[in-house]
Amino acid sequence: MYVAIIEMPLKEEKEEEFKAWISQTNQILSKQPGFINRRLAKSEDGKYIIIAEFVDKESHHKVHQTPEHHQISMQLMNFLKQGPTRKFYDIISQ
Repeated sequence: MYVAIIEMPLKEEKEEEFKAWISQTNQILSKQPGFINRRLAKSEDGKYIIIAEFVDKESHHKVHQTPEHHQISMQLMNFLKQGPTRKFYDIISQ
């Protein structure tokens, strides 16, 4: 499994709208081969991350090549103070 952890510097007034948008776009992403799951989390100090899971690195890269993902990426910027920070991980044990 391949996991992306994406820090989201969300505009404070956009939280409810962003949560709804995540649910809507998850429906689109769920149709992509290799996509497993995407969740939004909020820390105690008010920071947001998205945890996105894929079957493997190749699936992750293929999803990012689609027109659907391009549209989602463009929409995302309306919710953020600045660009997201991404880190990627291979799951090596369960």
